[in-house]
Amino acid sequence: MYPVVLRLAILFGILGAIYIALSAYARYDARRRLQSEYAAGAGGGLSREDYVDKGMAVYERSWQKKLLYGVFIFPTAAVAVLGLLAIY
Repeated sequence: MYPVVLRLAILFGILGAIYIALSAYARYDARRRLQSEYAAGAGGGLSREDYVDKGMAVYERSWQKKLLYGVFIFPTAAVAVLGLLAIY
């Protein structure tokens, strides 16, 4: 039983690191995209910081951010189901 728990702990660690890296990259990419949109003239009378902050608030509620949870939840659920099927 201990090796299974150890492997699951390692899996959580690896998936957590992947999630953090993807989340940081996605935020960086969204911020960079918003800054280039502002430079192209899409500011609408707002300052650069306000335009980027408003866009990042929209990003925080977007599906793109929520889909990153799939990196952590879906593989863990799949491993749990396969483990239970292998035991029984």
